Amino acid sequence: MRHHVVNEQNGSSTPAPMRGDDARPAVLVVDDEWRIVDLLADLLEDEGYEVMRAYDGAGALESLAESEPDLVIADVMMPRLDGLALTAEIRRRGLTMPVILMSAVVRPRANNVIFVPKPFDIDAVLALIEHTLGR
Repeated sequence: MRHHVVNEQNGSSTPAPMRGDDARPAVLVVDDEWRIVDLLADLLEDEGYEVMRAYDGAGALESLAESEPDLVIADVMMPRLDGLALTAEIRRRGLTMPVILMSAVVRPRANNVIFVPKPFDIDAVLALIEHTLGR
């Protein structure tokens, strides 16, 4: 049985990515601004990625407990658990996938994190994702 990711904004759910040898790369998109989550998710799905969505860091950890993506893209400033704390918890759990952090306000100085300033250029972010995942 496949797990589902629940959209906290409207209660809908989407299937969590299935992992396997022929699975498409999976990306977890995390932001408290649902429009940014939807924008990135739609773009990535159009490019052939499996996308998991979360609307804060705590929701992202719940998603990570269900399925491990190949990449995490997260906002820095979010309620319940910010992007830096989320990244620290991901590493504490022994997960090694790349993390891309985004922010319009702060530029984090964290190890093992790629930073993208907001507002971001969609094509540049897509190219960064493809480069990071070796596509």
